[in-house]
Amino acid sequence: MKKLIIFISVILILVIAYFVGQSIATNKVEKALAKEIDFEEVDVSLWSGKLEVKQPTYQKNNSVIKSDKAQISGFSYYQFLVNDKIEIDRLLIDDAVVNIQQNKEKDSSENSSSKKFNKNVVVKKVELNGSLIYRQDSLKFLTAENFKISIDSVGLNNETIKSKIPFNYKDFKVEISQVDYTLNQLQDLAVKYIELDPSKLVLKNIDYKPKLSKEDYIEVIPYEKDLMNLNLKQLTINNYDLKFQEDQPQFTANYIELDSIDFWIYRDKTVKDDVRKKDMYSKMLREMKLKLAIDSLKVKNTHLDYQEMINKNRAPGRIFFDNLNLSMYNVTNINLDRKDFPETHVDIQTKFMGKSNFDVDWDFKINDKNDVFTIKGQTFNIPESSINSFFVPAFGMRTEGEVSELYFNFRGNATQASGELQIAYENFKVEVLKKDSDDKNTILSALANLIVKKNSKKNGETTKNPKAVQRDQTKSFWNYFWKCLEAGLREALMIF
Repeated sequence: MKKLIIFISVILILVIAYFVGQSIATNKVEKALAKEIDFEEVDVSLWSGKLEVKQPTYQKNNSVIKSDKAQISGFSYYQFLVNDKIEIDRLLIDDAVVNIQQNKEKDSSENSSSKKFNKNVVVKKVELNGSLIYRQDSLKFLTAENFKISIDSVGLNNETIKSKIPFNYKDFKVEISQVDYTLNQLQDLAVKYIELDPSKLVLKNIDYKPKLSKEDYIEVIPYEKDLMNLNLKQLTINNYDLKFQEDQPQFTANYIELDSIDFWIYRDKTVKDDVRKKDMYSKMLREMKLKLAIDSLKVKNTHLDYQEMINKNRAPGRIFFDNLNLSMYNVTNINLDRKDFPETHVDIQTKFMGKSNFDVDWDFKINDKNDVFTIKGQTFNIPESSINSFFVPAFGMRTEGEVSELYFNFRGNATQASGELQIAYENFKVEVLKKDSDDKNTILSALANLIVKKNSKKNGETTKNPKAVQRDQTKSFWNYFWKCLEAGLREALMIF
């Protein structure tokens, strides 16, 4: 009987001690949390090593993070008491609403707090889900309708906390749905779905869309600026890595693929010119703050449509490319001084105006400060309708006749380019149109045809080596390329 009483007494003492300990633990946790966050309730279970905080809210500066619950489970007392290590099986933050407003002033307390951290923390599984609102400034605003983040084997200590990513991890997966980003007063960006893991990034249904109509956007732009509408079905990046070296970001990837793009560009040339200097692509890449190393990039199944308004009394000039496929190799601006620095190669196949095969090879070296490039290509069977789609609205001119073959090969640098153009055509005529109408101006048309060659050479192409073309530094590379073609065509088509 005495032993039974002792046994029962011990049990009662342990039970009382457990509840007292749990009460003390709950009280201490509440006091500790109250210094950093607001919450509705705290539940502590010493037996299972579980902690649950209901309705936690964290606020700093103008940013707020709210959650339905934050839960820690599987706390290891052995690791804590024997090894002075915090080890947790699972951390769950459920139904979070993350509202961040960028603070331009750096918080000096962040650096000092990292020096005070002296614990070794391991969390076997971290799970976070919820929604995001991020306000970058008065114009730039981002929302994510839903996100899920899962991270395995998270490690945090006094060394990792000094890094850009203040913890180690074994694996992770991020899923985000319906991202909307207001870029500026002209364009919005939307992404339907994003999936990210350590080796692959996938973005689905990307929309880069205008906020204004063609008529309204010219009222707000200070100079010529493209209005763009782009839909990309899927962007995939394989075997990527993002790291920081001396605070400089460096991104590498084995392969990037952009599949199924519908890209529409509109430019109003009646607006004031943008006279700022435009760099060559090689210089842009060379001087990027982000260091890049991309082995290969492919663009598949693309429709590219460019419209240019030159005369308000006519429709915009239009050219488009169907089934455009592009391959790009060796895109890097890392170790620019090395002797074996690779040449960047671009290979393009498309259908000009949906009818004529058009192939282009383009090469340049990103580390070449002279920005030397070569671009060559060929196209076949260009009907007059394809030419007039741009010529009539843009130049007030209509052509007759078909170009059966066109070859070009140009080499240049940042200031001038020269090369060769070959063309074969038959029964070529020009109609100059009356101002502000599509009716033929008989007199000007007759004069124009006096200086236009009706046919190329009887036995094939006409080959021309036009004089060197001087680059307009305020125009893009594609304007430069067009000027090279224009110089060759002028010599091939005109008698003098």
